[in-house]
Amino acid sequence: MNEYAEIVGYRNSKKGTELLVIIPDRQFQSKIKRFAENKKVKAMIRIDDNRHITIDQLKKAHVLMAEIATYLGYPADWFKALMKSWYTELYDDLKDGFSMANMSVDQARRFINLIIEFAFEMDIPLKYNEMPSIVEINDYLYICLRYKKCVICGKEAEIHHWDAIGMGNDRRRFDDSKLRKIALCRVHHIEAHTIGRDTFAEKYHVYGIVYKEA
Repeated sequence: MNEYAEIVGYRNSKKGTELLVIIPDRQFQSKIKRFAENKKVKAMIRIDDNRHITIDQLKKAHVLMAEIATYLGYPADWFKALMKSWYTELYDDLKDGFSMANMSVDQARRFINLIIEFAFEMDIPLKYNEMPSIVEINDYLYICLRYKKCVICGKEAEIHHWDAIGMGNDRRRFDDSKLRKIALCRVHHIEAHTIGRDTFAEKYHVYGIVYKEA
């Protein structure tokens, strides 16, 4: 099994380097106990080198998949296998088969985006206030525009023009393809107009991006 873990302590000893490792929000005592009945438990440790999938990306992917699997009522391993299958169908860039540990940073980014798109397609609620820290912000803003999900709360959204069209322009005929936009629900759309674009951006740490509907 592959799990995200954090090294929270270490020291040198006569046998080598001793590590204190925590696997956040998961309980593996019984499983490790079964492994340890007849032999020592062995594990592969990989330190983040910023070329392969980062430790942070690995954690984010596991958190998202666990959250969605719990909502659907399926085991996390089942949902992980589903996402692996979907990724390999869409992208032919894993020559040695699917392995999150062997992904590049860009491949991991695409995989995380795919998980979020699945949630949006299935209308699965997520912790939207945490999204900007889980996914690349530009990717998240784009996905929200594509699926018309509010970037703040995840409710059904409408497209808000971050860059004003301007007085006197016919909105039905005006070419807004070069203007920045953002997906906001009615409540947050009104708030953006009320407090102003810059204040809204500072409050929620979001902004508009260039987006053209297909």
